[in-house]
Amino acid sequence: MVLEVKCCNPVAGQLEAWTSKPLHGRFYHSVAQGHVSEGKSFLWLSKGQLYPETEGFVLAIQDQVISTRNYKRYTLKEKIKSDKCRKCNAASETIDHITSGCTLLAGKEYTKRHNNMAKIIHLALAKDRELCDTAEPYYKYCPATVLENQRFRPYWDNPILTDKTIMANRPDIMLVDKRDRTAYIIDISIPNNHNLELKYQEKMVKYLPLAAEMKRLWNLNIVCIKPLIMSVTGIVPKSLVQHLRDLGIDSYLLHSMQKSVVISTSSIVRSFLNIE
Repeated sequence: MVLEVKCCNPVAGQLEAWTSKPLHGRFYHSVAQGHVSEGKSFLWLSKGQLYPETEGFVLAIQDQVISTRNYKRYTLKEKIKSDKCRKCNAASETIDHITSGCTLLAGKEYTKRHNNMAKIIHLALAKDRELCDTAEPYYKYCPATVLENQRFRPYWDNPILTDKTIMANRPDIMLVDKRDRTAYIIDISIPNNHNLELKYQEKMVKYLPLAAEMKRLWNLNIVCIKPLIMSVTGIVPKSLVQHLRDLGIDSYLLHSMQKSVVISTSSIVRSFLNIE
């Protein structure tokens, strides 16, 4: 008689239980997508530079176990009058709505988070190309609208004039290499986890007309569109890693960008939940 013994891996069992959950397993499936860099997406956690309380709160946001009205009503089954957003009252108050979907947060909170990431990129480009030697941190940095030396000319949030009327003519950053006659249209976006690929494609299509006009009017050899996309909880698509490499931005700055994003998202959610 042979006794058959089955080995049970508790870690594997926990992972399977987590990923099978329709709500709490969403983050795992977002990271597991083919266009996402799984290792880079957890830099903010592996570096261990955040307060434990902040780390735990960001993980709760990723797992969608935040006490929103939608979560209280449909997951905890609490009796509340409405699950509408307490701020805009226009959509269900989910964690995705708070982190990137509320129109009343877009003008200030989302913009500040977006600009912090953009400042890190602009500052890195300016320093690497000897256009700036400031030692101040990115959150105190005020980018000049235009910088220039003999070879490079970066623009910050500046409309590009063209013969044709082009609506999308104001990228976050535009870098011109005068020697190589090359330009980079750089636009930053921080969408929710499930919108990374869609937002990337939107940015590419959005700036195609501007790229074509700039190449013709400025007699450039090539105009590259570089959408720099990172999710609200720090998920890093492979395109972001590649574009930073193309722009000559040191890979260690990816952690600074990610850290600024997750801290901003944590602050946005905390402030929102304190609203009565």
